[in-house]
Amino acid sequence: MTALVLVFCLQGAPTSCTEQRPIEDLSLEACLVRGQHYAAEWLAEHPKWMLSRWRCENNIPRQKPA
Repeated sequence: MTALVLVFCLQGAPTSCTEQRPIEDLSLEACLVRGQHYAAEWLAEHPKWMLSRWRCENNIPRQKPA
């Protein structure tokens, strides 16, 4: 499956960024279609931030140690 990864930075301090993963269980197509929607939703709730970049990333499940 695929995870949506959104990177937001403070408008007044563009080097101060945070990475958000609102959904981690998507198909690649759904990630590409929904990415802008989730970014816009997050920005509406956090007006001092700006979207720096976003991507759809393969979500590889973590394996338990042996």
